[in-house]
Amino acid sequence: MIGILVAAGTLHAQQIMPVGIVRGSVISAAGGSLSVRRADGAVYDCSYDRLTLFQRNHWPIRSSDLSGGEPVEILADRKTAVPCYVRMLSIVYVIPAPRRAPKRETWVPHGYLFYSGLVVASDGSLFTIKTSDGPRTLRLRADTHYTDATEALINKHVFVRAGRDQLGKLEAYQVMWGGILTVP
Repeated sequence: MIGILVAAGTLHAQQIMPVGIVRGSVISAAGGSLSVRRADGAVYDCSYDRLTLFQRNHWPIRSSDLSGGEPVEILADRKTAVPCYVRMLSIVYVIPAPRRAPKRETWVPHGYLFYSGLVVASDGSLFTIKTSDGPRTLRLRADTHYTDATEALINKHVFVRAGRDQLGKLEAYQVMWGGILTVP
């Protein structure tokens, strides 16, 4: 009775691989026989020979290069006198999705106007820069980004990313400055 239960469990655990593409992880590969476990736990057996293509990163490898647990994608077929035949086995690695910056809770303007020049006047909410086209006065927003917020803007050569508000007035979104590095 126990022998029948063990045999039934073995038959249920290992099955002949279906025709088509099967994804899983390698359990063993030796002597022309391959065992693969799918994600749902089903274990499949299949045979291979010298004509089977084994590849990793699109480069051919030998069957002896396979390691247990490697994720694979198999193209299985039927062959005369063989219930299951591996035509091709590719080792596949899951590429993680690209990480994206978390979305901000508030709308952040990006600016479509760019100015550069010398800051000639500055008070708490406005500053004026001298550009090649003449002076420009821009409003500082509460969320304006600075290169270094601790330094005063007056007499700095700056680059400003700006835009217009709903009333058409210029407002600064980002103010940048810095020095040019010299080659030693």
